[in-house]
Amino acid sequence: MSRRLNGKNALRTAVYLVLLFFLIGYIVLPLFNTIGESLLIDGKYTFKEYVDYFTNENQMVALKNTVVLGILSVVSCGIVGTLLAYCLTFYRFRGQKIIHIILLSPLMIPGVITVITFNQIYGESGIVNKAIQLLLNLKEVPINFQGLPAILFVIAYTQYVYFYMNIHIAMKYIDQSQIDAARSMGAGDLRIFRQIIWPVIRPAFLSSMIISFASGISSFSAPNLIGGGYKVLSTQIVKAKSLYNMSLASVQVVVLLVLSVTVMMLIRYYENKYRSHMAVRPVPVKKRELTGIKGAFIWLILTIQVVLVVLPVIAMVYLSFMTTTSIMREIFPTAFTFENYTEIFTDRRAVKPMINSLKMALIAVGLSFIVAVPGSYLVARGKEKMRNVLRLLIMLPWCMPGSVIGINMINSFNKGNLFAFGASLIGGFMILPIGYAIYSLPLMFTSSEVALNSIDPNLEAASRSLGAGTLRTMFRVVLPNIAPGILSGGVLVFIRSMGEYTLSALLYGVHNRPISISVVTNMQEYFIGLSFAYGVVTILICYIALFIIFKVDEKRFSL
Repeated sequence: MSRRLNGKNALRTAVYLVLLFFLIGYIVLPLFNTIGESLLIDGKYTFKEYVDYFTNENQMVALKNTVVLGILSVVSCGIVGTLLAYCLTFYRFRGQKIIHIILLSPLMIPGVITVITFNQIYGESGIVNKAIQLLLNLKEVPINFQGLPAILFVIAYTQYVYFYMNIHIAMKYIDQSQIDAARSMGAGDLRIFRQIIWPVIRPAFLSSMIISFASGISSFSAPNLIGGGYKVLSTQIVKAKSLYNMSLASVQVVVLLVLSVTVMMLIRYYENKYRSHMAVRPVPVKKRELTGIKGAFIWLILTIQVVLVVLPVIAMVYLSFMTTTSIMREIFPTAFTFENYTEIFTDRRAVKPMINSLKMALIAVGLSFIVAVPGSYLVARGKEKMRNVLRLLIMLPWCMPGSVIGINMINSFNKGNLFAFGASLIGGFMILPIGYAIYSLPLMFTSSEVALNSIDPNLEAASRSLGAGTLRTMFRVVLPNIAPGILSGGVLVFIRSMGEYTLSALLYGVHNRPISISVVTNMQEYFIGLSFAYGVVTILICYIALFIIFKVDEKRFSL
């Protein structure tokens, strides 16, 4: 018996060491290296760079704009996501499942592709803009799709999904009997929402706020492509890096990280303070039919949202079959061609970014699996002190925008060291998949942890009592039971990696040019049709991944 316990302890210690090697070497030390780089000038440590930064008017404008963008992202995404979750939870209507899938689909569309498509629809020479101008005989286009409103529109479109998904799940724990009791005492819808619904969904709302704020302040593709001079920290970081001013880039990264961590800790404080105890077996909510003025209003909201989600996809597919000349010269392009797709699948140079992205996304899934799954098990079943340390390290990238991770990796792996196994990773193929894995690690960890918490620990105890060792119990009992959660997390990591742009812009090289960079560069070089064809193929791959999630993790993603 003691030999078995010693073997179990040795295995647990070995797993801890492997995890700490990765977490310290690729997350913690790179962060400290960036902090050190921000303080180092001419071989001496000084706060001069910070003094210059905080006394520079342009830098302060970018910082203020970043905070404003983060707050407005939370407000817009929170309103849209909560309203949609409420409508689909409390009302019954035709096509509800299809609408649910459509509302989740922005999760599958890479942000940079969304920005480019929206610009083609609503931009200065966009289809909608030009059509309205001609229809109303206006001298100028009616929509100025640039600056903060345009950025916010794109973020609200892409990021409301987190509010919608989390709050929709939380609403499953609302007890209909409480609502009925409140109605019998004369309570109206507003009071019921405030006193019964809100306490249940508040933790999910606060968790979603963290994601939306982090997404807002780290947004790069929208400010970069349609910002119209609206400076934010993410674009300033990439600009400083392109000018080889790594000291300034490091200062900006530290400021962005401090901002993100501060807000996350503040929201976590209120999340823990107001965490509600959900009913174990709540009476399911009775869905009402859409009738009257309220029903018409809800139908209008759902119709507008579905159109906003579907229109960019339809436009992208349509434009992917058009020649670049037709797209640039005609309001409604008509020069049909298969050439864009033929080039992607027959030209080695054109297909390489797609293959690169697929390879790197799959590697990122594998790396995140190796770290997150054992990590989630140790957090769920391990000792209290180590559990807290592991959770902190694994979840740290949750408040680290892509630009922060990118600069951290540049500062740490531009020369050989122990964690790069003696070689420089910058310019090589593996730097991006490692970056993707770090960026998406909390997704895999959260999915695995949720799955683990749903397993009865007595199953493992029973397995061990029958003579199974730790490894056999893990492979025969634990992993089969949490497989849906792992696969769901892996698919989310894959999707996020396929379309990631900020990290890619900072770290890509000749050997690992990803699809997101090709989409942007082809657009800038006026190969517009090819750029949209890339986008359609990427979205098709991501939609296949969406249906895999629906199949294996119905409890979490189904209506």
